[in-house]
Amino acid sequence: MDTTERKKKLEQGLEKAGDILEQKAIESYDKALDRLQYEKDRLERELRHEYRNARRYVRANPEQGLGVAFVAGLFLGVLLTRGGKD
Repeated sequence: MDTTERKKKLEQGLEKAGDILEQKAIESYDKALDRLQYEKDRLERELRHEYRNARRYVRANPEQGLGVAFVAGLFLGVLLTRGGKD
């Protein structure tokens, strides 16, 4: 086997290895996208569920909801006022 034949075989081997690596990278990327999509969907479902629960609670306990909103507003007001004085 002369040098050019060895060179050609080496090039073919490297090209094949590159193709295999590229395919594995594409498969890994697709799997990662699928996992991220699944997690996004799960979090959206969970957020909708918690939002519905919060709305039900506030409807059933409007006085407590107003009290929490009032206290949160006071707290934010104090934080914003102190932040402006620094």
